[in-house]
Amino acid sequence: MKRILQSGIVIAAGLLGIATATVHADQDVTSTRKKFDLREAILRRFLKDNHSPAENFAGVFVAEADAHGLDWRLLPSLAFVETGAGKQAQGNNLFGWANGKTRFTNVSEAIHEVALSLAEGRSYRNKDVQAKLRSYNHNLGYGAMVVRVMERIATMPAALPTALASTFPSPRPAE
Repeated sequence: MKRILQSGIVIAAGLLGIATATVHADQDVTSTRKKFDLREAILRRFLKDNHSPAENFAGVFVAEADAHGLDWRLLPSLAFVETGAGKQAQGNNLFGWANGKTRFTNVSEAIHEVALSLAEGRSYRNKDVQAKLRSYNHNLGYGAMVVRVMERIATMPAALPTALASTFPSPRPAE
C-alpha cells in the first residue's frame, strides 16, 4: 500500500511538472512571437517606388497610426498629397501643417504631432477618415484625392503571396 501511494505521488508530481513546463513553454513562445505585419513593408515599397525621401520613416508612420488609432495609410497619404511625401517639405513639415508654416525638429516629430492632432485635436477627434479630411482641408475633392492615395498604398504588391491578399483591403474599382 505504501509503495502504491508513493508511486502515485511520484506520477502525480511528474504529470504536474510536465503540465507546468508545457504552460511555461507556451507562454514563452507566445510572448516572444510577433504577429506578422506587412504594412511597413508595403508602405516602404510605395514610398520607394514614388522616390519619396520619407521612405525610411515607413515604420514611424505605421507605429504612430497604431498608437493613435488612425488608419495606417492616412498619414503617409496626407504627406504624399501635401509634399510628395517629403519632396517639397520645408522644415520637416511633410503634411503642409498650418499652411506649411509649422517647423518640426525632425520628420519623426512631425509624424507624431500630426498623428496626435488627428486623433485628439478638437477639429478631428471622434470623426471618421472622411470627416477628418474635410476638417484638414476644406477644398472640394481634397478628401477624394487622399483616399485614392490610401487605396494605392493598400494595393497588394505582385511579389507577395496571394494568400496574404485578404489581409489588406482591395481598392475600389474606378468609376
